Amino acid sequence: MEVVRGFQALARTLKHPVVTIGNFDGVHLGHQHIIRLAQEKARARGGSTVVYTFRPHPQVALRPGANIQLLSTYDEKLEMLASLGVDLTIEEPFSREFSTITSERFFTDVLLHRLNAEAIVVGYDFAFGKGREGHLETLEAFCQKSGVELTVVQPQRVGPEVVSSSRVRQHLLAGDLDSANQLLGREFFYRGVVVRGEGRGRKIGFPTANLKLENKIAIPYGVYVTWALLGDRRFPSVTNVGVRPTFESDNELPAVIETYLLDQTIDLYGNTLEVRFVRRLRAEKKFSGIDELKTQIAKDVTEARGVLGG
Repeated sequence: MEVVRGFQALARTLKHPVVTIGNFDGVHLGHQHIIRLAQEKARARGGSTVVYTFRPHPQVALRPGANIQLLSTYDEKLEMLASLGVDLTIEEPFSREFSTITSERFFTDVLLHRLNAEAIVVGYDFAFGKGREGHLETLEAFCQKSGVELTVVQPQRVGPEVVSSSRVRQHLLAGDLDSANQLLGREFFYRGVVVRGEGRGRKIGFPTANLKLENKIAIPYGVYVTWALLGDRRFPSVTNVGVRPTFESDNELPAVIETYLLDQTIDLYGNTLEVRFVRRLRAEKKFSGIDELKTQIAKDVTEARGVLGG
């Protein structure tokens, strides 16, 4: 997949492009459906599928200092888009200046003249332009006038629930990984380089790989059933997200991710580890001592084996 930083950096004329536009935070099942439709239309034209998205997220640019709970990092989003077979992703550097572009100017200058869009595929809640002034009726009028095919994708559902980034976010913040993962179409994950910890886990028989929490949504502190991915290898694991209250008295310390790989003794320091979250077992708690903590971890491991099938 080709990645271009902003429409002005595009140095070539696109061939029969089908364009879809949005933040695509988390690249959930709804986003995946939109992209598949765009790909079908592009193939029918012998053209390319173009995703037009933003970096940073518009709310990050418009509300400096606000705690924006992103479902995926920007690089993770690009990886997921590439895995879906997108031909070109344009990451528009979003700024206050860019936010002042009217819907008509965005359609004419960007979509029509620069990208040469032959077809546009957007979701049912799409809005664009300054202050989100441009609604679907606006886009439909622009497309009809310019001869551009417009497809509006209706909401996707998992059971009775509409798939959306906000719903995924709500489930994650509630610790409901089952529901969040169903809407995502995969397990929610954190990824990072394994850093050296205090070595306490190894001393009590449960050595952990420690990751620092990424710049994305923070799930509730607690113990989770997880899969740990190291390259192309996948290991059943148990992960604690939190501040280790049994050992630390200062709850203002940065949260860490501690992952215990079941039945493995691998030196992971310096390696990139991806931890995929399957289910929340319990909240993080402070134990009376090491023995009580070891007993509880053993119970957590047994329960995790049952969830992961062995």
